[in-house]
Amino acid sequence: MGVVTNLMNWDPVAWLSILMVVGAIAIVVFLSFKVSALIKRDAEAHKDQKP
Repeated sequence: MGVVTNLMNWDPVAWLSILMVVGAIAIVVFLSFKVSALIKRDAEAHKDQKP
């Protein structure tokens, strides 16, 4: 129970900063998947075109 009480005593600012970092990482991962899907779709659309 020492770990749980230690976590409960953390500063709200520390919790908020950790949540912000986790949120930022989640947004970057989400956007990277979206960009890779767009790149694949664009490559499929331009596959038949000649350079």
